[in-house]
Amino acid sequence: MKRNSPPSGSDHRTPWRGLQSPDILIPAALFAGAVVFRLLFVFSLEDTPFFLQHFSDTRLYMRLAGQINGAGIPHAYFMSPLYPYIIAVVQKITGNPELWVRILQSVFGGTTVLLTYLLGIKLFQRWTGILAAVIVAMYAPLIYYDGLILTESLQTLLLTAHLFFLISAFERRDLWYWIGAGILLGLSVITRASIILFLPTLFVMWLFMRGQSRPPLRNILVYAAATLLLLLPTALHNAATEGVFMPVTSSFGYNLYAGNNANATGLYAMPEGVDLDRDLNGRRWAEQHTGREMNAAEVSAFWRDRAIAWITAHPVDAVSLLGRKFLLFFHSGEIDQLGLSMRFFTSEFGPVLGLPAGIFPALLILAVIGLLLALPERRGGWIPPMFIAVYVFSTIVFFVSGRLRLPLMPVLVTYAAYALVTIVQRSRAGTIMSLRMPVIVGASAVLAVFIMQPEVHQGFEQEYIKLGQAAFVSGDYSGAELRFRASLKEEETVDGLVNLGNALAAQHRADEAAVQYRAALTRDSTDALAWFNFGNLRMQTGSPQYAYGYWKKAVECDPLLAEARRNLGLLLMQAGRLPEAEQQLRMYLELETDTARRAEVGKDLQHLQQMIRSTSR
Repeated sequence: MKRNSPPSGSDHRTPWRGLQSPDILIPAALFAGAVVFRLLFVFSLEDTPFFLQHFSDTRLYMRLAGQINGAGIPHAYFMSPLYPYIIAVVQKITGNPELWVRILQSVFGGTTVLLTYLLGIKLFQRWTGILAAVIVAMYAPLIYYDGLILTESLQTLLLTAHLFFLISAFERRDLWYWIGAGILLGLSVITRASIILFLPTLFVMWLFMRGQSRPPLRNILVYAAATLLLLLPTALHNAATEGVFMPVTSSFGYNLYAGNNANATGLYAMPEGVDLDRDLNGRRWAEQHTGREMNAAEVSAFWRDRAIAWITAHPVDAVSLLGRKFLLFFHSGEIDQLGLSMRFFTSEFGPVLGLPAGIFPALLILAVIGLLLALPERRGGWIPPMFIAVYVFSTIVFFVSGRLRLPLMPVLVTYAAYALVTIVQRSRAGTIMSLRMPVIVGASAVLAVFIMQPEVHQGFEQEYIKLGQAAFVSGDYSGAELRFRASLKEEETVDGLVNLGNALAAQHRADEAAVQYRAALTRDSTDALAWFNFGNLRMQTGSPQYAYGYWKKAVECDPLLAEARRNLGLLLMQAGRLPEAEQQLRMYLELETDTARRAEVGKDLQHLQQMIRSTSR
């Protein structure tokens, strides 16, 4: 890649006067400032119920980390494994992953800022690097997600480092840069597998390159080999645990179907009632509908085939949905479906110190203008635009969430900073009118995207449910009740009604709790948890015959509901229906993954078997 010359009217070493600090002080100050902003948020988060409570993806990552530190993960990876292994290591060393993972991610964020600074200098000039790094250091969504136990902090760091190393590899032709870029891409893939699409795309682009800009094939093969070598441990794990060939995870088919089906909206929606908390990849649901046992590869293929069948049967709808996901990817709001949106956090617990999320539209407009300015002048080359295109496509082919676009922010901000620096320089030189076409075209294109964006309802019903569940776990049942009622004011959901019923039942307000369970079942008579908890209430109020009927109904609605199997088994055991009780308890043990609970019910089952033997004599 040819090194770019600075634009006319600028000094590449000191584009503006006043920059007198030694070179090391600027990146050091940027790094330190970014880390401080992130640590301030971490310590403010520590006083909230969300610091120790784990929900959605966070709960799955923490569970996987616990398995890693225990007996190991006994099945093929469903979620990309690098992040859970990092949590497991931190947990092993410190015993307090909730704090130290967040501190580590604050360092990740600072390192990303440092890489953004270097990337801006490499692609453009020093002031572009400084301005881009300052924005990334202070951009509130990046600070926010660096403080949550999610993969975005790690993935943003790895992809920014990969981009820097790959550009350096094309520029310097040093084989070590190719190896480093390949390793970083491999680490990115085992953090989120979909980015593997970058590897074949780069090879296709290489085929069309000509002249001195085309690196030797050997370099491309070394880059690919370094990437694929990082996938070997995950592939071997998947083969050893389930006898399947899956390079990274078994989630491809499930995620494809989650974002491509008749009810898909472009955002994540759990398909057809599958509960990933109890049925991680929808395996048991798939087995129930196929009538046979399936390994991880077969389950992924099951969901993949359903997605492809819908796409081929409805090609126009599929293309329209893809366009909708593209618009949602660049949505002006931070769409979050984790039950802890940034908007909710700031409304309940105070602002995140930094540049607000509301500046994203301005950053996107400037980034597109920067791209339009850079491409004709061959500034930055074709690698960053290709990276942006591949990342966007590899996301929207599945589904969209606001946090999924964060790994793109360093490179988008770099182009935005370049546009700002160029505008200022041209203004100082009196040639600002030379930018009118890129500015008009870029701004018009982005504004058109914002105008066409679909409306997205972003209520706080899930956030209030999470707060209510945290209060419930801590024994604050009246506080939980208030949170669940707040959720129902946002939107009346079955989940909110059932949780409110649980909070009322815990306060011995049985009649009020029954009203909520009935309301939930009126909305959805197949909701297994509503039947299960209603059965618990009937048992507590001395009506075991009703409890039995409700638990049976829960099992009919969801044969995988382990808790209902356990309660049925224990109730049948008390009623003297021992063979039926044994059947239910054995099914519970097949479904339950918690070791302590399995051990407890195992003792009940041993006692039950003794009773059966004694009665058969």
